[in-house]
Amino acid sequence: MLFAAQHGWDFPVSREWIQNADSMDQFAAAQWTKGSPRPKPYPRPWPNANTNRLGKTNLTPAAAREVLRRNREGLTHVD
Repeated sequence: MLFAAQHGWDFPVSREWIQNADSMDQFAAAQWTKGSPRPKPYPRPWPNANTNRLGKTNLTPAAAREVLRRNREGLTHVD
């Protein structure tokens, strides 16, 4: 932890630790059999990247799809 803090690391783990955790997860997934509970991945010290949002909008999903469709077709103004 001290080394990580001194060198400005965001998280107190090395790249080898990350690779080892990924390998353990892959090994556990390969050993999984249907009917048994799926193995949980080894916990990582950073937030889950799959839950972060990259943008914010107040549009409904249908309105957002309409904006994207109009953009794709080159229609930039709203009737």
